[in-house]
Amino acid sequence: MTTIIDVAKQAQVSKSTVSRVISGNGYVSQESRKKVLDAMEALAYSPNLIARNLQSGETKTIGFLAHGFFDPLGVFLQSFISIAKTYNYYVTLYFTDGDKKKEIDALNQMKYKQLDGIFILTRANKWEVIEPYSIYGPIATWHRIDSDRIYSSYVDHYSGYLRSLNYLFQRGYRSIGHVLGNSENLNTKARLRAIDDFHKDKQIPIKKEWIFHDNNRIDNGRNIAQTWHEMANKTDAMAFYTDSVAAGFISELQTLGYTIPDDVAVIGFDNSEISRLMHITTVDYSIKHQAENSFIYIHNQLNDQTISEREISVKLIERTTIPLKQ
Repeated sequence: MTTIIDVAKQAQVSKSTVSRVISGNGYVSQESRKKVLDAMEALAYSPNLIARNLQSGETKTIGFLAHGFFDPLGVFLQSFISIAKTYNYYVTLYFTDGDKKKEIDALNQMKYKQLDGIFILTRANKWEVIEPYSIYGPIATWHRIDSDRIYSSYVDHYSGYLRSLNYLFQRGYRSIGHVLGNSENLNTKARLRAIDDFHKDKQIPIKKEWIFHDNNRIDNGRNIAQTWHEMANKTDAMAFYTDSVAAGFISELQTLGYTIPDDVAVIGFDNSEISRLMHITTVDYSIKHQAENSFIYIHNQLNDQTISEREISVKLIERTTIPLKQ
């Protein structure tokens, strides 16, 4: 097996010069670099990355965990990979399908020094199971979590959702349906507080049949559309916790012969690609900056640096699924 010593002899340079060429760290003259690269090619030498990682104690790779594909994933992952590349890090994507064991397997890769850090977009295990792994490397998430061991890039879903409801109210809507995420999530609980405060402030009664919980995103927009279609007392507006479910709702209603927004107004949340394609009024809460801040935290922890985080803002994006009601 060809070694770094063989390359040094072939190139007639020192072992440390070869090491600097391979690692990219430190000064090497153009002449010496060419000699080393020519020698590596002549000897068919390939650096032993595993040995280098064990020696340096880092892999320059971050694990990115998600159950599977859903609409915001593309924007979040693209932004995360982009900033990671800027700082010379790789990103490995793990689809766990919501399987707790698969998630633990990925976390164990950090434990066994095959990953430097972990970002969790959607989790399978409870936080008390995940938190102990933070001793092996930094863990970040966009879930809302109050923890001194896991970084959260969450935004305030209370104010963002309340803004959606006030926007609907200002345009004359009074019977508003709510499609929320998993009832155990802190973001969902924040939205429920916003709903309660909104109805108290506007003195509008809350009807339980107008509140839906979506636990898996799969076909739930369509299922909710079917339920809405069968309701005797329909809402005149629907507020969704994510654009992808709102899109499914709109698509199914159009199949059933309804017109959006004439029959029901719709507002989403994410400002994802599907909301742009389907012209859905939505709330933009800086997914790209959430992704960047998550990586910045991991990078700072690994490198003992204090790179500043991006400023997070929340803004409403007006499109055609909510008109000014007459």
